[in-house]
Amino acid sequence: MRVLWTVSGYVIGKGSDWGEQDAKALLFKPLDINDTEITFDGQVCKNINFRKETVYAAEYLSSAWQSTPQTLGIKDQELQVFKTDCALPGFQEYMRLGDGRLIVPMHGVFFFFEPAVIR
Repeated sequence: MRVLWTVSGYVIGKGSDWGEQDAKALLFKPLDINDTEITFDGQVCKNINFRKETVYAAEYLSSAWQSTPQTLGIKDQELQVFKTDCALPGFQEYMRLGDGRLIVPMHGVFFFFEPAVIR
């Protein structure tokens, strides 16, 4: 069984480099992450090192992204944060919610990725 993700929504952050049109263009794009690679929007990072940590959502979002759980519409008290050496925008540091969704910040927009299990 393999999990793939699809962009299902977004929240445009304060001071974002991207607007509504740019953000909408990524809706429904697929994301594939395995133990050593990330593939998104036709680009691939290979031989990636992943580090995972659990953080308090409000503190992390405030300090790292100048945002809040309320702004993003999430209720999680804690988040898993993944840090990588991938050069693709947004994938150096992204978050996973308790329900399995990912939040990937790119160009000041927080993209939500819904998991889809492939059998």
